[in-house]
Order: sequence, then C-alpha cells, then structure tokens
Amino acid sequence: MRISLRATLDLIKTSCQSQHLLNVRREGDAKLIAFYLPQFHTIPLNDKSYGRGFTEWTNVTRAIPHFTGHYQPRLPIDVGFYDLSHDDVMYRQIELAKMYGLYGFCFYYYWFSGTRLLEKPLFNYLHNKDLDFPFCLSWANENWSKLWDGGNKEIIMEQKNNDGDCECFFYDILPFFNDRRYIKISGKPVLMIYQPQLFSKEEWFNWVSLLRKLAKENGFEDLFLMSRYQHERERPEDVFLDAFFEFPPRNIKFKPKTVAFCNPLTSLKVYDMEEYVEKKYWEKTFDFKLFHGLSPEKYRDWLSSCIQLTKSNHHSSERFVFINAWNEWAEGAHLEPDQRYGYAYLQATKEAVEKGCE
Repeated sequence: MRISLRATLDLIKTSCQSQHLLNVRREGDAKLIAFYLPQFHTIPLNDKSYGRGFTEWTNVTRAIPHFTGHYQPRLPIDVGFYDLSHDDVMYRQIELAKMYGLYGFCFYYYWFSGTRLLEKPLFNYLHNKDLDFPFCLSWANENWSKLWDGGNKEIIMEQKNNDGDCECFFYDILPFFNDRRYIKISGKPVLMIYQPQLFSKEEWFNWVSLLRKLAKENGFEDLFLMSRYQHERERPEDVFLDAFFEFPPRNIKFKPKTVAFCNPLTSLKVYDMEEYVEKKYWEKTFDFKLFHGLSPEKYRDWLSSCIQLTKSNHHSSERFVFINAWNEWAEGAHLEPDQRYGYAYLQATKEAVEKGCE
C-alpha cells in the first residue's frame, strides 16, 4: 500500500499532538467524555416510520435557518456522511477524539423491555477491541416518538416497565461492563439512566437496588449511577443516585433574546449562550456533583471553567466533564468537524484541556 507524503505528515502530526496531551496530563486531571449518538445507519423501524433509508443525516441535510444568524444546515467534513453499520469510521472518530484531548465516549443505549434499537454500532464497538477508547452507556429510557422528544404523542416504540425488565436489562449490558475499556469510578461501572422520573418512586428504588445488587453479584464493587439533572432542589442521594449530569441547553435559565427576521411559521425562543458563559450561571446554581458539557472561543471558555470547577470541587476519581455532544448533528451539538468551523471546536477542546493541565 502506498502512502502519500501528505498522509504521512498528517499521521506524524496526529501522533505528536496526541502524545503531547498524554505528556501534560496528570492523575486527577478532569476527563472529558462526549455523548455519542448511534442513529447514523438504517433500521427497519425507522424505515417503516420515516421512509426507507432514513438516518439522522436525513434530518441534518433538510434543516433550514429560522432567523438571522441561525447556522443551518450543518454539514460534515473529514468523517463525512458516515454509516455506523460499519465500524471503519470509528477509527477516525477515535483518532480525532484522542488528538484533541477527549477521554471517552458515552453511547446512547436504546432498550425497550428486551427490544434494542440502534444497537449495531455499539456491539460493533464492543466486539472490535482495536477501537481503543474508553466508553460508557447512557440508557435513553424514554418513548421513541416521531417528535423526538420522548413524549406520549406519535409513539413508535413505548418505554414500559414490565416484571423482570431490570434483571433482563442488567444482563443485556453486562458484556459492556466487563469490557476493559468500560469507564469505571473506583471499580464501579458508570451507568447513566436518562429519565428516572418516568418511574414511580417505588419502581425507581426497586430498579436501583436490584441493579446495584446484580452488579455486586457479578464481581463489581457497585455501580456508579447517574441521571440528567432535573430539579434545582433535588440532590442525587434523594433519588438513590451517585451523581447528576447537566445537559445544556436543558434547564438553562435566562431570558430569551430578540432576533431579526425570525421565521413567522415557527414559535422560537432564542437564548444568548454568550451571556450564559460570561456570567457563569451554572456556578451559582449547584453544590452537588455535576458534570457539564456557540462560538469556538466561547465554548473553550465555558469548557475551561467547567474543568476548573470540576477540579476544585470533586475527588480526583470523579473529575469528569460530559460534553453534549460528539455527533448530535441534527441538534447542532457536535465536536466533529463541519464546513463552517472546520476543526475549531476540537481545537478549542484541546486548548481547554491543556489549560486544565497547567
């Protein structure tokens, strides 16, 4: 196989930059984990519900701007319009993630009383040990609906809580926990459950208790359980969890801004993320464990502040910052390179990590 001079230089540059970050990192530095969406391949249910050949790229490419300055559509470069039914693209995704300072991916896991959706990329990853990058799972335990909001309208696959589901769910994901790449805190596999409030309090307590019991029976110290932050006065221990993670732009509290030439056919509220970053609203709201995930410069400042906040407030084993997201292209939340900003968000991530290592 012949390799061009340009390709060789790019490989050398990637290796040097990755090694530089490894050299400056120390034990106890914050670890960045990006949420990872697997919906970039076709599945029969989506074909039936949205039309043959539907993937997340379908939504991405048909987006239009709705107000002056609205950046849409967002179109990829480098990794391109990939198909995650094959794991070849994951090599490049991992290379980019390592090169720019990320520690791991958090894969969304879609499980409905024994039925999986969009699981092929995750099992490809599990079975290919050459994809050498830490990961964990976030169970997206909400309805699969046409509105993409987890609500109760136009449901395609309903999220239920049947007898025996908890044990079935645990053993379904146990092979991931047993993988050497799986992210653990003090020997406890990290598991996110997106919406505990969809359970009754009694159901939730029973689920959490059984999951922890099964983990111990299978050789783990426990589980490190997390969910998305919901209520300002609620603490993780109130709902039998170890931590919350914040999921911007959800739960952001400030007034909408006025924008010019807004699409009259839509009902929009536009928020000033620059104001949110500059005034550091998140630092004034929370006093418990919280993981955080705009222009590249403002994103860099935001991420730097989150890294410093994490280092200042949490034990070295629990210094994680979660980023929304690696590839939520349809929601405009992605670190993967695009046609407008190129690699700027990845570069901003790298700069924030290096600053945090100082």
